[in-house]
Amino acid sequence: MSSLEWFAASLGLVAVWLTVREKVAAWPIGAVMVALYVYIFASAQLYADAGLQGVYFVLQFYGWYQWLRGGVS
Repeated sequence: MSSLEWFAASLGLVAVWLTVREKVAAWPIGAVMVALYVYIFASAQLYADAGLQGVYFVLQFYGWYQWLRGGVS
């Protein structure tokens, strides 16, 4: 594993820990992690995996928006 992959995996662990603690910072950290994985997978020519990470990237921002907005009341 490259140092970039280690960093992305570490961000993933931090994002999960923040999610368990119910901290809003989990969303932007998760978005950075997913963006790094898009780059990692695209560099390895794993385009389907990179595309899936792109979907997760969009969902990170949707979740962040819902979190800040308060969801359905």
